[in-house]
Amino acid sequence: MKVIAGILLMNLLTYTCFAASYTVIGFVKERRGYAAVTERLAQDGRLIGAALAGRPPAERRPALEAAARERGYAVVLADASGERIAASGGGSGASADPVLSPASLQSVLAGDTMERVERKYPFSKGTATAAVPVSLGGKPYALFLEQPAPSLYHDFWQQVMTVFFGFLLMFVLMLLIGRPWRVQGGFSVYISAIRRMSKGDFTVSIDKADRMRGHLGELATSINDMAAELNQMEQMRQAFISNVSHEIQSPLTSIRGFALALQQEGLDERQRQHYAGIIEAESVRMSRLSDNLMKLTALEADQQLLHPRTYRLDQQLRSTILACEPLWSEKDIFMDVNLDERVPVTGDEELLSQVWMNLLTNSLKFTAEGGTVSVEAKRTAGGAVICVSDNGIGISEEDLPHIFERFFKADRSRTRRLNGSGSGLGLSIVKVIVDLHGGEVKASSKLGLGTTITVTLPDPSSADREAQPPAQQTRTS
Repeated sequence: MKVIAGILLMNLLTYTCFAASYTVIGFVKERRGYAAVTERLAQDGRLIGAALAGRPPAERRPALEAAARERGYAVVLADASGERIAASGGGSGASADPVLSPASLQSVLAGDTMERVERKYPFSKGTATAAVPVSLGGKPYALFLEQPAPSLYHDFWQQVMTVFFGFLLMFVLMLLIGRPWRVQGGFSVYISAIRRMSKGDFTVSIDKADRMRGHLGELATSINDMAAELNQMEQMRQAFISNVSHEIQSPLTSIRGFALALQQEGLDERQRQHYAGIIEAESVRMSRLSDNLMKLTALEADQQLLHPRTYRLDQQLRSTILACEPLWSEKDIFMDVNLDERVPVTGDEELLSQVWMNLLTNSLKFTAEGGTVSVEAKRTAGGAVICVSDNGIGISEEDLPHIFERFFKADRSRTRRLNGSGSGLGLSIVKVIVDLHGGEVKASSKLGLGTTITVTLPDPSSADREAQPPAQQTRTS
């Protein structure tokens, strides 16, 4: 009984201190502008600003309204002259048209970033505001985002209960194991490993975990497995940040270099137009990268819900091929099209259209002049199978398993020399969309001989559909 009373008293003291530190840290972070909610707002503001940079003035309001609706923000884009565009996503507690103080507006227009959370009381809900500077058409703007801020304690009790039962489980294990615990090295090795992981060191490994018996062996193995998974996630996070930085830095360097070149005296009109065209192309590339990143993030976070309906896949594929006609006509590419008539599929028509467009443009991009691109769609008992093939440059065997990863580019120097530099996100978006539809996407390729991408889409309603007449085929070139 004394042991149990001691455990309960220790837990009570621990969580009293935890509650106090939680309150102080959360309050200080908000007052200093480091709240998680405002950090997310500021990051979203930068992404929205990058997306607006590649759009004409007439499209800015629709773009802001779309971003506000998607995330439930109140968004204001303002300049020094007082011109402003406001949009609201209808989020509870967010003003439809936030009032901007002149001091805040001038500070952001000067290049500062603002983050703040306003609450009437420390325990109540409030309003989170973030503002970032944006340059549109060479003119400085301030982009303000507002969102309801949850209570400082909105997830406090969940954390308390999680830590409480975690400590309780550890103490129960200590009581149950007794002597074997002391023989196998004590509790300190586990505490040390957990502390190192809490500080960001995921290279932790408890030695001889496979030789430990009973619950201790399972605990040691679980800690090792958790450390390995966290280490892999950290490496992926660092690689993602590195890739994004590289992809953004490349066009920025080009824009800066050619902008400086435009300032030189003695340029004729042809050179000036040439430099301006390169700057415009790099700006469009940055805008496309931002749009693809936002789309990929929304899809992976399930923020974009599917809107499935049953439609004819063969008609959609024909429309996509015709939309790409300037690409295959310019390179004199032969389009070998074999589509079963009346291929029904149930899915989000707009998202699947993005899949076919990405696959077709990839094949056309990496196929030489006079080459062949094949598109085939077959109806199956459980849905449909679509193959997009080409006889282009192909993909090496070591690169093939990685082509659906974000920012991966097979043989970067070669693809850049032949076709320019893409963002490396097209096939990642394809895989995410196909996975959302419960389908499967596979790739096969041989270097120098071409590539085939096969997409299999299930049809949930195929079992209830009456038998269709035998399929006929059409061939287009």
